[in-house]
Amino acid sequence: MKNFNRDIFLIGFMGTGKSAISSQLGEMMALEVLDTDALIVNSTGMSIPEIFERKGQDYFRTQETEILQKISKTKRHVISCGGGVVLKAENIEIMKKAGKIILLTASAETIYQRVKNDEQRPLLKGNLNAEYINELMGKRQAAYHEAADIIIETDHKNMAEICSEIITKLEILEGTE
Repeated sequence: MKNFNRDIFLIGFMGTGKSAISSQLGEMMALEVLDTDALIVNSTGMSIPEIFERKGQDYFRTQETEILQKISKTKRHVISCGGGVVLKAENIEIMKKAGKIILLTASAETIYQRVKNDEQRPLLKGNLNAEYINELMGKRQAAYHEAADIIIETDHKNMAEICSEIITKLEILEGTE
């Protein structure tokens, strides 16, 4: 599917595999790979935890919207988005206009296993456990599902299987439009 001329936005809770999948999917589809969190870190000169600590979550969300506006002006990207990108309706609108939104999901226990040694997760500070992760995911679930064009479960699948599933579902979706 190398003739896909739009953007592909990977959304989902932290630890669902957005960064890892974006790299392989970009390679398979010959698309440039971008990461909104990395772009925010580059533009602000601060790590994500520093931004949350010094400037707050609202500032971070504003930066996220500005990054989405910039990157959506050109096409042919796979974009790994921060876990809270769907918390602003404006972000969803930008992504819908620019391309397709793929929701990656995983169980709270799988996410816990993937992020338990990661100190760069400000929303989990002091609450790094499957129960808290499940609670946070529950608060965002409706927004994720409402935004998504395609939903892919990542539990018990390798990256190649996930990417193949994304491409197949994109081909089906593109064929119906």
